[in-house]
Amino acid sequence: MTLTSLLRSAAWLFGGVLAAPIVPAAPAGGALPPLRTEFLATLIAPLHAPQAPSANLLVFSPRAGGTLRGRINAEVIDPTGDWVRVMPNGSMRIDVRMMARLDDGELLYVTYGGVLRKPDEASWSRFMAGERIDAPRWYYVVTPQFETASKKYAWLNDVQALGRFLSIQTGEQAHVAFELLELK
Repeated sequence: MTLTSLLRSAAWLFGGVLAAPIVPAAPAGGALPPLRTEFLATLIAPLHAPQAPSANLLVFSPRAGGTLRGRINAEVIDPTGDWVRVMPNGSMRIDVRMMARLDDGELLYVTYGGVLRKPDEASWSRFMAGERIDAPRWYYVVTPQFETASKKYAWLNDVQALGRFLSIQTGEQAHVAFELLELK
């Protein structure tokens, strides 16, 4: 299907009115239930020093030893990469594509975007000097999604997760770590 035919189909499906305001219906009972989370795994990704193909782009690749541990257990494998784009205000947008081999040999593809809010100068200097920065010092949130052909792990294809920052470090112990929570 071409983009043109897709747009024509969308215009036909929506009666040609794509810019009409949408007014959501009130939820039954008057309020949405609160979001719930369930622990999924801890992600620890040891990292090589980044490459900088441009002034506002850093590209990280993982070192051996990356893991997911929890309701799923896996080893981070190649190909995996972490693209970090520095925004004009100093915050960073994260774009990760990761392959993992689950403990029974099944493959899992993980993607996530996220944001690292611009750190204060003092903690950034400590980080760049190799000091480990732990939560909640920085605001760093990611939103993992999963894809697998495994029947056993097919439930992951329906999961939207939230990753809460645990720690990050440069130097010999360079890594990033998140607690991954399944949104319910």
